[in-house]
Amino acid sequence: MFDILRDNWTLLLIGQYPHGPLGGIVLTILLSLSALIIAFPLGILVALARISPLRVLHAPATALVYMVRGIPLLMVIFWVYFLVPVLTGYPVTGFVTMLCALVIYDSAYLGEIIRAGIEGLPKGQTEASRALGMSYMKTMRSVVLPQALYNVVPSMVT
Repeated sequence: MFDILRDNWTLLLIGQYPHGPLGGIVLTILLSLSALIIAFPLGILVALARISPLRVLHAPATALVYMVRGIPLLMVIFWVYFLVPVLTGYPVTGFVTMLCALVIYDSAYLGEIIRAGIEGLPKGQTEASRALGMSYMKTMRSVVLPQALYNVVPSMVT
C-alpha cells in the first residue's frame, strides 16, 4: 500500500491535470471554497428570513433549515444528482452536483449560525438605530449584521 501511495501521490493529490480532470485535495479545496463563497450570502438571506415577522418569508426558511439539518448530506447529494438534470434539462457533472448539494447544506447551517448571532445581540442596538430614524433594512445592514457576523466567526470557522 505504501508503494502505491509513494508512486502515485501526485495523481491522488492533484489528479491528471493538465492532461485530465483535477482530483484529490485540489478538487476538494476548490469545491469547498466555491460552495462557501456561494452559500455565505444565501445563509445571510436564510437568517434574515428566519427572524422576519413575515410568515411568507419565515415559514419556507424554517422548513428549509429543519429539512436540511434533519437529512444526511449523502441524501442531499442523491437528490441533487437526480433532481438538477430534471429541472434544468441538461446532464450535470459530479462537480456541479456536489457544488449544488454543498451550497444547499452550507446555506442552511450558516443561516442558523448567523440567526443565532443576530438574536444574541442586545435589543438596545436595534432600538437605538430605529430611534435614530434608520429603516429596518438599514438597521440590519449597518448596525446588526456587522456585529452579528463578527460574533459568529468562531462558529463559522468550525
